[in-house]
Amino acid sequence: MSELLEILNANRQEVLQAFLKKLEQQVGPKLTQTVAGSGAAIFETFEAICTDDNAEVANDWAGRLRDEAGASEINASDVLTALGCLERIVRFYIVKATSQKPDLLTALGQLSSALEVLRRAYADAPPRVSEAVPYHAEDFLALAQSVNVFICLTDLQGQPFYLNSWGRELIGLEHDSTELASSLHHYYSDSSWEELRDVAVPKVKQSGLWEGQSQLRHARSNEPIDMLTTMLLVRESPEAKASCLAVIHHNLGDNLQLQETLAESQARKHAILESALDPIITINDEGMITEFNRAAEQVFGVGREKVLGTQPSEVLFPPAESTGHQNRIDRYLDAGEGSMLGQRVEVEAVRANGEKFLAEMAMTINHEQGQPVLTFFVRDISERKRAEKRQARYAAELKRSNRELEQFAYVASHDLQEPLRKIRTFSDRLEMKCGDKLDEVGRECLQRMQSAAARMQLLIEGLLTLSRVTTRGQNFEPVDLAQVAREVVSDLEVRIERVEGRVEVGRLPTIQADPLQMRQLLQNL
Repeated sequence: MSELLEILNANRQEVLQAFLKKLEQQVGPKLTQTVAGSGAAIFETFEAICTDDNAEVANDWAGRLRDEAGASEINASDVLTALGCLERIVRFYIVKATSQKPDLLTALGQLSSALEVLRRAYADAPPRVSEAVPYHAEDFLALAQSVNVFICLTDLQGQPFYLNSWGRELIGLEHDSTELASSLHHYYSDSSWEELRDVAVPKVKQSGLWEGQSQLRHARSNEPIDMLTTMLLVRESPEAKASCLAVIHHNLGDNLQLQETLAESQARKHAILESALDPIITINDEGMITEFNRAAEQVFGVGREKVLGTQPSEVLFPPAESTGHQNRIDRYLDAGEGSMLGQRVEVEAVRANGEKFLAEMAMTINHEQGQPVLTFFVRDISERKRAEKRQARYAAELKRSNRELEQFAYVASHDLQEPLRKIRTFSDRLEMKCGDKLDEVGRECLQRMQSAAARMQLLIEGLLTLSRVTTRGQNFEPVDLAQVAREVVSDLEVRIERVEGRVEVGRLPTIQADPLQMRQLLQNL
């Protein structure tokens, strides 16, 4: 690297000052404040590589930088940025100092090779592992004394040499007592010790671990204490021989209480599932049905035993739609989310006899033992859909009936007005031309005919108004029922009798227009 080295020797101070200035602008202080990461150290290593072309110099620098980087939390990007700054600075001075193209290309090639050695050395240098913190017995004793667990250490022959405070209190020993039993046998009931001696100890010597249940014995009351037990061999390293035996006991009462609580929770869950009015179906992370309540058995017409362990697509959905539903279920279980979760959607389901029906379905997802579990809440809405169709059909029929009635009333009212106009016209002419020739009864009949025709005209107009109710809204108005009653009574005042072949027209007694009397009269008619 003679060309590059000559340029560096001729411009060393200028290159170094420019490099240091560039580092301050683009690299954080965590790198430049370290020994191996300072600008001077990087530049000196670069010069050494250009002089001797020795990769060991680069590896040593990279190792020291890795050590300091781990302690100072230096990012690898800062190191690569620093090497990039050095490359740009040196390239500038190469171009500035070299006029011949062959020399220029040679120097640039030497620059790239030297920086590649630095980059590769830093990339390949493993992080330096700090020396392990030495084990202190005081740390273990502080931990053992602070937990509510029976911890006993014995030699390989089973003679205890340590028992923590909680263990002493559990079996009734004095806290300040330094004397321990000569054998573990003194801490256990006879039957429990026989099991530990014949089963647990051989298992521990073979595999290094045994777990089970045992009975400790209280030193003063001699009462048995049920415990969960763990026995293991203690080694300083996986390859080393066992140094002692550790016996650890957990209170079995707490575990039993936990089991009872879990059993109560399971029983409550089962009661809710079985008493639910709608089908509830649970699917595990493998897509298999794990819960199928009684309502689901009734709706789908299939027993729980036949459904458990199968996929929903096999029993719940029609074959044509099974693939799509199963793919959606698999995606939800994989992703733990989905667009249909928590929403009510209508799907087509199928019963065991092949009958298809519409169902409303909602899906929720939760986790059990770290795995996603999908729950379906299904409601058979086939009867509701049929009722909605019947209601829509009845509404359409009522609308058609009202439309026909409206048309009939409109036509009828128009047809009735023509003969009514003739009756009123001829009655008016009769009164005008022959009114003075009629007797009192004739004039009264003519007057009543004209009144009836006028009333008929009002009824026809009312019929027309009624036919327009659906197209022209009418406001509700109060009605004088006394006036209505008077009009009815007026129509009933004529009495026609047949006496020996002749017709006699008379008048009923005049009735006062009292509303209460009118109502009683109408009830008696």
